Amino acid sequence: MPRLINFKMTIETGDKGNDGPVKFSINNHQVPLEEVTGGCGAGETVEGGFHVNSFAHSMTLIGPEEGDWEIKSLKVDYFCENTEPYSVTFGPVTLDDKTEVNVWRDPPLPTFDV
Repeated sequence: MPRLINFKMTIETGDKGNDGPVKFSINNHQVPLEEVTGGCGAGETVEGGFHVNSFAHSMTLIGPEEGDWEIKSLKVDYFCENTEPYSVTFGPVTLDDKTEVNVWRDPPLPTFDV
């Protein structure tokens, strides 16, 4: 498992938005995204990230404190130590105050021709 230096999330909201702030959990520590642009209201797109500089044993996107948040798409760009940057795109999900979505993915395995 590589050390996660930082990441950036791009979240496209569906019909039901969220008033924010957008929070995530890294190794069971809840924190808001930093350097946020855009919004997470209905039909909006929000981008933000966080400088982690730690090993990510778990990483989840947390639902809003009130109501539902319909996420149309979610893209995470990961920047890890000694690994090329990589991205993962997740499909639709609805979050609320009791749900989280796992957004940690290990880097892809190296490929080579034989």
